[in-house]
Amino acid sequence: MNNLAVRAITAIVGLTIIITGIVFSPWTFAAVILVIVLLTLREFYGLARTAETKPYEVWGIVFSFILFALIFLYYQGEIDTSTFWMLPALFSTVFLYPLIRYGQGHAINSLAVSVLGVLYIAMPFCLMIPLAFISGTFQFELILGVLFAQWANDTGAYFAGKAFGKTKLFEKVSPKKTWEGSIVGLVLSIGILMVFCHFFGIMSYLEWAGLAVVISIFGSLGDLVESAFKRVLAIKDSGSTIPGHGGFLDRFDGLILALPFATAYIHFVI
Repeated sequence: MNNLAVRAITAIVGLTIIITGIVFSPWTFAAVILVIVLLTLREFYGLARTAETKPYEVWGIVFSFILFALIFLYYQGEIDTSTFWMLPALFSTVFLYPLIRYGQGHAINSLAVSVLGVLYIAMPFCLMIPLAFISGTFQFELILGVLFAQWANDTGAYFAGKAFGKTKLFEKVSPKKTWEGSIVGLVLSIGILMVFCHFFGIMSYLEWAGLAVVISIFGSLGDLVESAFKRVLAIKDSGSTIPGHGGFLDRFDGLILALPFATAYIHFVI
């Protein structure tokens, strides 16, 4: 079986699981996104681990789990804001690790990478929760819109860039990414969200198109950010967890940077 077939089968299976989880109920939505967060974070810490830098993986995963869970439970109406006062104390426990692991790697580097993992991966994904509850009750439409726009941008940029892309987008960081591919990705992303506008009247056609532009621009930049990380580490893929696609970070890198800007845009127009 060639690589394209493997990519296609994996994509179909993965999309089915993700979409079903998001649509079925708020609890399955939270479960699916949380699994993605924790696996992506674990992968990031694995990439950053060197002889000198030893991320505090357990701290990062546990703190991210609690952060995501508290935000979700708040929007579900299960807890009130008083519970969030525990977060500063929980976060501050990371500063104890240099004492616990004294002499094991560079303490400042290890601490910085541990915190970076939470800021870079967990916090953007946490923004999906207020998006899902933007009307006061759980709605999956905006979440699917953001995801489909990002996937359309990635797919269009990949195939168009491979077929006729010539003008390099940022050759020093990612030699295969092209302006032609990015433009096709943007057009495809807009087209997908026009379909969403037809079925879901949350925003106007122009507002959905604006969301596609935001996601395409910052999604592409997010992809380049991860490419820069991989160049520093001299690796091709962030992992091999997803057959034909690399790792979780490879698949969700664009979404990580797109989510904060998409969230800001949506809250501005709605």
